Amino acid sequence: MARRTAEEVAQAKAAARAAKDTIIKLYVERQRSIHQIADAYFIHHTWLIRWFREWGVTTGSQRSVKAPSQP
Repeated sequence: MARRTAEEVAQAKAAARAAKDTIIKLYVERQRSIHQIADAYFIHHTWLIRWFREWGVTTGSQRSVKAPSQP
């Protein structure tokens, strides 16, 4: 199995970061529902809920993104 180059790893991380930013923007700024986003990205809504918890996204009527905690 071929190993990935540093550039390939960086591209994958950049794509993941862009997807995360897009998903958060859809939920917080554009007020899309979790189910609408999940359907658009072909993922199960429970994954979105898990990711939102990891990312510090507040769900419910007060949608917001908490600042990441510093270790």
